[in-house]
Amino acid sequence: MKIVIIGGGPAAVESAVSARKNAPEAVVDIYSAENTLPYRRPALSGLLAKDRKIDAKTFYIKSADFFAAEKIGFHPGYTAKSIQGKNIVFASGEKVPFDKLIFANGGNAVRPGIPGAENGFTLRNLSDMEMIVARLDAGVKNAVIIGGGVLGLEIADSLLTREINTVVLEAANQLFPGRLSASDAAALLARVNALKNLQVFCGKCAAKITDNGVTLTDGTEFPADIVILATGSRPDTALAQSAAVECNRGVIVNEFMQSSNADIFACGDTAEANGKCFNLYMDAMASGKTAGANAAGVQTVFAAKPSPVRLMALGEKLVM
Repeated sequence: MKIVIIGGGPAAVESAVSARKNAPEAVVDIYSAENTLPYRRPALSGLLAKDRKIDAKTFYIKSADFFAAEKIGFHPGYTAKSIQGKNIVFASGEKVPFDKLIFANGGNAVRPGIPGAENGFTLRNLSDMEMIVARLDAGVKNAVIIGGGVLGLEIADSLLTREINTVVLEAANQLFPGRLSASDAAALLARVNALKNLQVFCGKCAAKITDNGVTLTDGTEFPADIVILATGSRPDTALAQSAAVECNRGVIVNEFMQSSNADIFACGDTAEANGKCFNLYMDAMASGKTAGANAAGVQTVFAAKPSPVRLMALGEKLVM
C-alpha cells in the first residue's frame, strides 16, 4: 500500500508518523511545495524581529534524519497541481500514484477585497517571512498591519524591536471578540497602546492601500512604507476540487478525517468537520494523527477538543 501526503506542516508530519505506526509495511511519502523541512508556522512572526535568526532545534518539526529513520519519504519542492484518478500530477508534469491520499496542504492567506490589497505582504510561509524581512532590512519607518488578531499583534511586537512606527487596524469593535469581554478587551487595548511606537485601533476598516499608505473608510490616512495583511486564512481546496471530493469552506470530512472519496483524507487547515475548519496547531496534530491511522486501515475517530487562543506578545501572556 502506498500512502501519499500533500503538505509540509505539522498535520502532514503527524499523519505520516501515524500512518507509519499503523502500517509498518506501507510506503509513506510526503510531498511539500516548500523547499524546506517541515517547520512550526507560529514561529514566523517572531522571526521578523531585529537580529532574530532561525534556531533549527526549535523551528523545524523533524530533521531529515528522522524521516530517514522512520522510512518516511520527504520530498520538498513538489507543487501538486491536480489529481487524476489515483495519480497526483505535479507542476513538473511528474505523476505519482497512490492507494491512499491525505490532503494536509494547509490554507492560503486571505486578502481583503480592497484596491491595492495585492501589494500588501502576507505572512503564511517561510518565503513570506523572508520577503518581509528583506523589506524591513531595506529600511522602514512606518508600518500598517491590517488585522488585530494574534498574528497581527505578534507581527507588531516584532516590528517594535526595530523601532518602526506601527499602526494596527482591527475591523471589529474590540480585540478578540468572542474570546474577551468588552471590559477585558478595553483594558488590553489600553495597555498595548501605552507602548512606544504602537497604535492599535478597533472598529476601523481599510478602504484602500496606496503607494504611500492606507486610507480608511472614514477618510483617515496612515502613512506606511510597508503594509502587512493579517486578515486570516482560507483552506486550500483547489487540489481537492480537482479530485471531485466534496468541499465547502474546507474539504468536508467525517469523524475518520475521510472525504467523500473513501481513499482520500484531509487534515489540518485543509479540513472541515461538522461545519468547522481547523486553524490551531493542536487541531492540526490531532487531525493528522487520525487521518494517518485511518489511511493505514486502522479505524480511529477524531474528537475535536476546545483549543484556547494564546497571545504571547507586546508584554502580554493571555490564554483565551
